[in-house]
Amino acid sequence: MFKCTQCEKSYQRKTHLHRHEATHMQQAASSCPFCNKSFLKPEVTRRHSKTCAKKHDLPLPPAAKPGRKRQSCDECFSAKAACDRKSPCTRCDAIGRQCTFGAQSSALTVGPCLPKLPASLSIAALRTVSNGNNPFFFLQHFANPAVKKDRLAIGETAKSSIRRNLDSIYSHLEDALIPSDPLAAFAEDFRGADFPFLLPPATEDSLFYQYPPDALFPSKLSNQLTELMNELVETSKSMTPGGAEDKPLDIMQLTALFGVSNISAFISAFFQSLHWHLPIIHFPTFDPGNVSNPLLLAIFLSGATYTTPLDGAILSPSIFDVAEEYIFRKILNLTTPSSKDPEHILPTVHLVQAALIMEMLQFGRDDMQTRRRIRIMRHPCLVSTIRSLGIFQLKRRTAPTANDDRTWRVLVAEEVCIRIACWVFLADGFLTVCFKNHPALSIFEMDCHLPWCAELWEAEDADSFFRIAASKSTEHPIPPLKDVVTQLLETPESGAPIPWSLSLSAENLLILIYAMSSLAFQTRTGLLKFLPLDTISRGAKNWKRIWDSVMASIDQKQFLHLGYPKHAEELWWLLTATLDIANQPGAGLAYLNNMATDELGNLNEIMQHLSGANKVQRE
Repeated sequence: MFKCTQCEKSYQRKTHLHRHEATHMQQAASSCPFCNKSFLKPEVTRRHSKTCAKKHDLPLPPAAKPGRKRQSCDECFSAKAACDRKSPCTRCDAIGRQCTFGAQSSALTVGPCLPKLPASLSIAALRTVSNGNNPFFFLQHFANPAVKKDRLAIGETAKSSIRRNLDSIYSHLEDALIPSDPLAAFAEDFRGADFPFLLPPATEDSLFYQYPPDALFPSKLSNQLTELMNELVETSKSMTPGGAEDKPLDIMQLTALFGVSNISAFISAFFQSLHWHLPIIHFPTFDPGNVSNPLLLAIFLSGATYTTPLDGAILSPSIFDVAEEYIFRKILNLTTPSSKDPEHILPTVHLVQAALIMEMLQFGRDDMQTRRRIRIMRHPCLVSTIRSLGIFQLKRRTAPTANDDRTWRVLVAEEVCIRIACWVFLADGFLTVCFKNHPALSIFEMDCHLPWCAELWEAEDADSFFRIAASKSTEHPIPPLKDVVTQLLETPESGAPIPWSLSLSAENLLILIYAMSSLAFQTRTGLLKFLPLDTISRGAKNWKRIWDSVMASIDQKQFLHLGYPKHAEELWWLLTATLDIANQPGAGLAYLNNMATDELGNLNEIMQHLSGANKVQRE
């Protein structure tokens, strides 16, 4: 027997004694709030406290926030490069500047550095950096051939976005990462105790030492990631034509990327960046432990795009192509659910959300073949799928009257479907505006309601939601999307203000300007001969009056002004300019023809033309 010199415990093996003696040499990081038992790791403490015999009905302590603090300077952090932390670091020294660290508090970060989302939002704090007098800031950036990364400016917007309170995500993640094996949940608790039959000796030569705990005691989420890796490998094998240059994905290379060490950072990065541009997932009720494989994959890869993977993982571009194929194969094989109730089609909704996220991710890549595949194959497939689900005609059936969690979740389920319909319509309009793609979706079949304002959508719980809903109860109800567009087109310029106009949010106005841009393209190319360009011009002027009114009252309205809605006025400028140029013979701009393209040259040409004209006008 081997006895501990500092306590009365004894062990049959010397290696067990050494492991126990190590607990005397390290200070416990935390202790159970119910029985005061100490542990070296906070996460072990929380796992123990969930099943502590003295817990009874007491609440659990707050979850620890995974992740690690950024140690790089602002310059290295923005470039996603390793910082050597010299003073100044090598990168800053090369460009002749001192390292700064202040911008990181407002840049995209993950982990415990994130401040909480305030209960009431100040619009002044949400305003992004002014773009001066350039009316085409985003469109010029997107069309600029010199831009090779983040064309959609998602990372740039994330730097000025509001910081989220991610406590709920961390709590759900912690639950999803609890080992599935009941004994494994207590494995860390018994380290150093006299239970040699539970764990083998943790020597450097032992098999146990060579593998992380999650490999030996898998959790629900780690099992899901493993399943995803295997499915991606199988998909890549079926895609590979057999050439040496096109190899299938390697499971060993995927292991580092799809490890649980990255899951917290990637999910956090998704909600801090891409979500502001594509708000189709309800953050307050999102549970990473209860999502389908396709949606988990899409969120995972989104986060990997806008943060730096840990453990030396490599994010290969081929992973995105395989993930796209994996998700859209499931779309093609989808069976239309018998029930169209939003609550009962959740797996289908997850798949559609994943496809829409993947579509946007792939468009962010500067690859013409990928854009063509999305434009002519993936996007029409997605539109057809949503059409078959009847979501384009979905209207809210539940009134926000009963203040309870159940009613809130029913309302959220309806809103998720409405947002899917509207953001697929936005994607369709984006293809039309930027690539002159003939619309796959008509504005006249968009009979669904417009989405909530961001303030309602981001409400943290049922109480907050119903409180905000009550404050908006006096606003005029907004009709379905196609009726809103029709009224904008038919209302005379000198007519009375439209009653529901000030009830529109920035997101609603973005959807409407894309709708009119789509109509203008179809009229210009002869597809809608019954709709004169003058009528569309009148609708555009009505849109601009509403936009100016909403922006003028922004101090009285508290809603999030983030993501693409803040660029909506650029689309109005472009629409107005093309309507004027279309009436001028001999304009000679390739953007005005009806030939679809997968290049950005035509858009860049008209951006340069309009920006030059705007500059001359200002001078």
